[in-house]
Amino acid sequence: MEKIPSGVKSAAQTGVRLLELGFKGGTPTGWARGRQLASAQTISLADLDVMRAWFARHGPDAKNGGTSYPGYCEWLATNQPDPGRHRGAVSWLLWGGDAAYKWLKTAKIRKRLKDQYPSHKEASSKINLSC
Repeated sequence: MEKIPSGVKSAAQTGVRLLELGFKGGTPTGWARGRQLASAQTISLADLDVMRAWFARHGPDAKNGGTSYPGYCEWLATNQPDPGRHRGAVSWLLWGGDAAYKWLKTAKIRKRLKDQYPSHKEASSKINLSC
């Protein structure tokens, strides 16, 4: 088990609040992850492995630039959240946002995941956040 960093909890809490305010975004899996990150103190390596895979598909490291991260960047740039338009931003926050992305790239978490799941694709250590 790993202690969930405060920045990850804070981002997830924001995502959950946005859902409660009627914003769209995420899936039932993402909603559950957001609630978990917002309220739990620790998280399993298995869940961190799932998170690593999610960020690989939806974050800035994805071949297509990700599906959620660009929406989050747009949301930051407009400084006016739109409940129907910024689905990617809500999803990004539910999964812990920039803080979770950076946490999963730390040497400690990368090593723990590699040791536990040697056959799973390893995440790059490079942080590609751009907004």
